[in-house]
Amino acid sequence: MRRYIGYREFVQRDQRSLVGTALLLTGSHEQAIRLTLRSFHTVALSWPPPLWENPTTHAQIALYRRFLQRPSAAGPTALVRIPPRQRLLVVACLHDGRSRAEMASLLGLSEETVKSEIAEAVDTLTKGSESRLINRMATAAGEASVPDLTVRSMRTIRRRRARGALLGVAAALVPVGLVAAFVVFQQDEVWNSALGERSRPHAAQAQEPVRAVSSPEPDGAEAGAALTPWQAPRTSSVIRYAVPGPCPDAPVGTPAARAGDVTCSGWTLTMAPGGSESPEGPESPAPGLPGCEGPEPCEATLRVPDAAQRLAHGDEGDRPRLAPAISGDGRRIAYLSAAERRYVAHDLGSGVKRYLSPVLAAADTENGTRVNVSPNGRHFTVTLGDRRLRTDFATGALTSVPAGQTPPAQRIATWLQERYGTWSDSPGGRHSAAIAAGKDGEPGSLHVIDAASRRVFKRLPLPEVRRPATTEVVGWLNNREVVVRMNAEAGGRLLGFFRVDAVTGRSHRVPGLPASAPLVLGAVTAP
Repeated sequence: MRRYIGYREFVQRDQRSLVGTALLLTGSHEQAIRLTLRSFHTVALSWPPPLWENPTTHAQIALYRRFLQRPSAAGPTALVRIPPRQRLLVVACLHDGRSRAEMASLLGLSEETVKSEIAEAVDTLTKGSESRLINRMATAAGEASVPDLTVRSMRTIRRRRARGALLGVAAALVPVGLVAAFVVFQQDEVWNSALGERSRPHAAQAQEPVRAVSSPEPDGAEAGAALTPWQAPRTSSVIRYAVPGPCPDAPVGTPAARAGDVTCSGWTLTMAPGGSESPEGPESPAPGLPGCEGPEPCEATLRVPDAAQRLAHGDEGDRPRLAPAISGDGRRIAYLSAAERRYVAHDLGSGVKRYLSPVLAAADTENGTRVNVSPNGRHFTVTLGDRRLRTDFATGALTSVPAGQTPPAQRIATWLQERYGTWSDSPGGRHSAAIAAGKDGEPGSLHVIDAASRRVFKRLPLPEVRRPATTEVVGWLNNREVVVRMNAEAGGRLLGFFRVDAVTGRSHRVPGLPASAPLVLGAVTAP
């Protein structure tokens, strides 16, 4: 029973609140206890819970679903005389504290419908006094007679374990050929066991997952074809940089985007030879990459059609563009997959794929989301609102990052926005780089900020060009070098890219980068 460590304490902690909720829904202590035990059993099926799942929320959602499947009403209370769906919305939102948007997503209703039904119920029960109804429900739930349900819950688990043992014996009799076929089918793709893929059915999620509404069509794809997960080719080539594809207008008849929906996807990778040259000549192109003519090494492009670019943000339109994370050596890439609705990472050398997050719900993107990669390319960190999930690509282990371990550069994001507008954080998260405008006609400078103290660590001169220019930070190559882009003030023509040493201020031109923005850097090297 080691798998169920902590389950007994969870039942003891939450049984009173869940029985109180069930009593408000059913009006009967006997039915309330039966409904609560079933919700505990649903939680036990996926115990221990994944890092991103709150077992209390899971139990509440399971209780709501069970009630809607077989609604019941007993007792003389006024609450049980209103329709079951209205009763559930009133109890969930006014007693349990669930949001209107969450219940709308759970029940497949519009948020306006949820609000109107709650208002109608409040008007029926207390003539429009919401606070009075809340107090009445709190009093009724507090009077619930709650026996200790831990023994009955653990007994259910033991019965399930016994059935599981029998099924395990039966599974052992499956022909070896089927097992071998399964292993062959799963090759080249590594599943992150820490994500608990089989531990929780999709229907148990409290929120409807993020969906892709409209995306640019891949070259040669049929109009309206659904996105499929990208299959990364095995190659020794490396990613030099990535640029986003166009975001066309949504076709007529496309459903309106909800907050958190992916409204545009598609990035193009520019690949360069990454291995050493053999005596016979330059490295040959990898499978899936177009070749080139001539003796000199050349670049090729590779499209990632399901890499998300834009997320809808309700009435405020789209959030800032999402960007993939590319390791410094250009061999690994991570992004939000519009096809799979979760963050994924690929290693182009081995073909290994890792899942970095669960399937996202709208609440996960409400305050923005992003993915970062460590300087050595081993650790990927996904930010989902206030949560941060870190995956070790080498082992597949996933851990939750405590709030106190947030990199200093992310903690001062609001201050950087107010002072500089645009900036870029170093891979280690200790420094940020931004362009400070000059005063009284003087040229601007590159500020390197110590994120922990908010002190400008270095004020570096910008690379010299022949004409007045505007400068922006493109990104960091490593923890020491920053790449900046310079455009002519008149006409905006590209004057060049430069890599600037954040300590000495020395700069070198970086050839071969496109004028289009934005740009995500990978293995960029100077000649």
